[in-house]
Amino acid sequence: MIFLLTLPFRLVGLGYKVGSGSAKLTHRTARAVGYRRITVLLVGVGIGLLVAPVPGAQLRETLRERLRGTFDGLGSASPVDLADRVREELAASPRTWHLPQPAIAIEAGKVTLTGDVPHATAAADLERTVRSVRGVVEVDNRLTIRT
Repeated sequence: MIFLLTLPFRLVGLGYKVGSGSAKLTHRTARAVGYRRITVLLVGVGIGLLVAPVPGAQLRETLRERLRGTFDGLGSASPVDLADRVREELAASPRTWHLPQPAIAIEAGKVTLTGDVPHATAAADLERTVRSVRGVVEVDNRLTIRT
């Protein structure tokens, strides 16, 4: 009778002992594969850094200049149209619609902003929004901060 009561426990114990060898082997294999993957990743990153022609910041700046040069020719609209687009963007942008709108002067794609703003962040947001308008080549920020 005791044998029948302990039989399930003996089977579990026997299964654990038989399976323990494969569990150790699996753990060791998984650990070796994990280290191997980490090593391969680090070697790949190192090779990428050695092969890179220029630093990432310089590459991004060069790409921005090329894109700006490409799209500047597309935005050859009259200054009145550009001024209207800048005003519309300032009025519609979530960053600048609530701010006092500056006076805008445009000369050959160069936008000059004049007026008063409540803080420096507002001036930076206005300038950033104007820079995002297609056809704007340069922004001259002459905004004054009210204190």
